[in-house]
Amino acid sequence: MARHYPYPQQYGLTLIELLTSITIVGVLSVCASHTWSDLMPRYQVRTATMTLHSMIRQARAGAITDGNRMLCDGQNGCNKFEETQQIWMGFDRNNDGSLSTSEIIEHYQLPGETRLIWKRFKGNALVFHNRGNSHFQNGSFYLCNPVAARRIIMNWIGRPRVETAKPEDCN
Repeated sequence: MARHYPYPQQYGLTLIELLTSITIVGVLSVCASHTWSDLMPRYQVRTATMTLHSMIRQARAGAITDGNRMLCDGQNGCNKFEETQQIWMGFDRNNDGSLSTSEIIEHYQLPGETRLIWKRFKGNALVFHNRGNSHFQNGSFYLCNPVAARRIIMNWIGRPRVETAKPEDCN
């Protein structure tokens, strides 16, 4: 009786299998990088929106308990609010309409390419008085970058609410 010996087991990949797996990994990495590059700016706008919303609510609450609170453009000061990437919140102790270094309670630098635009009816700083109102400074804060945008709408009694927006709204 003749003995039948099986073929020895071979380990490894053929060239076709190797090229196929490299192609699949390449396609997946391109998809992931596109998603990641789109995801980070959206996350930065959301983070900046929630932080600014929190600062506005904190300023309003502080005004009710302690007196005048202000939100100012951190790059231009309280005399001019333009497109900015930095916000100051402080307690205007001497009621001069601006914040000195010792009056700044909190400052926030917006992440990445995110910028802030305040479309308002009047004023160069958002001022909360001792009743928590902002005295006709209602309007909208737009937080934008090339990919995403959100806005914080201020009502006439000083309460903010967040809505989605389009990046084109910031122009």
